[in-house]
Amino acid sequence: MNMNNINPLISICITSYNRLNTLERCLKSINTNYPNKVEIVISEDCSPDKFRITEMVEEYKKISILNIIYNCNSVNLGFDKNFRKLIDLSNGTYLVFVTDDDAIIESSIDNLIDSISTLSDFSVAFTPYLNLSNNSYERKFSNTNLLIAGMHSVKNYLYSSILLSGLIFKRSKIPDYDTELFKDLIYSQVYVFASILKQNNGYYINIPLIKYIGDGENAFGKNDALEKNELLADRSNYLSNLEFHKNLIKTIKLFDLHYNENLIKPFSKEYSLKSYTGMYNARKNGRKALNEFWKKLNKLDIKLSKITFIYYYLLILFGYNLTNLIISPFKLTLLKIRSRC
Repeated sequence: MNMNNINPLISICITSYNRLNTLERCLKSINTNYPNKVEIVISEDCSPDKFRITEMVEEYKKISILNIIYNCNSVNLGFDKNFRKLIDLSNGTYLVFVTDDDAIIESSIDNLIDSISTLSDFSVAFTPYLNLSNNSYERKFSNTNLLIAGMHSVKNYLYSSILLSGLIFKRSKIPDYDTELFKDLIYSQVYVFASILKQNNGYYINIPLIKYIGDGENAFGKNDALEKNELLADRSNYLSNLEFHKNLIKTIKLFDLHYNENLIKPFSKEYSLKSYTGMYNARKNGRKALNEFWKKLNKLDIKLSKITFIYYYLLILFGYNLTNLIISPFKLTLLKIRSRC
């Protein structure tokens, strides 16, 4: 049975597009002993499989103890407008986001609700997630930590907002913004995260909430709302992430324009530091692939630091295996420092 609850503490907001089986898996992973405090909100973005998805959700609503709000868009809006649609459909004090090819870790919703009751008022939060591809916890810090409002926290934790699953926004603090500005950028959550944290306190909540599975068919670059883009569509291509990062950079620059900030500067330094992974993966495909990656990397609308050049020449001279041995101690030290933040 469905329990009608107009003022739940949490809305679990699920973006949906053409992934019947993984959406069903996601729904089945949501369990709680606080049914009066939780609602589920799903927005299906007019995918080719929308009729079967709608049927599955309607059947699931009959057996769920939770109130489920289901929307199927009449036209394909694209990620950014569908993300906003979820916000507008929700009733919860806090909105917890998850994509339809991820899942909720057992008991984590109840643990989150218990934790929220002990925390001082906050407007934005994020949690660690279990990456099943390597069975490790990522976006992970040592302890639950208050994020003091201001650009210092925005700069330090911006990367934690890139993965949508596990982000938590206080609904009343989500800013109004023109969704047309973010059309096709697919990183609206980064703008919302930074906008809220600039002016309000947040938290890192040390409760693993999400199983990051990411095995659903990728719709970016090929659904109706987006301009067709082969590099967005093929996530296995070593150049694909650079295509996504173009949009991330545009999103950050929209934030800077709106708030008269210079977030792109510290982001560029952090991005330079993290560029090794992309170059490493490209080098595994040969020097020609690395050179192609390098050219596209340098065309991004950011100023890369000297560390990227060091990565590049090490990979050219020594290949990916030996370079990884050289770089690994540095990476491990950095990770230990970051985990204490």
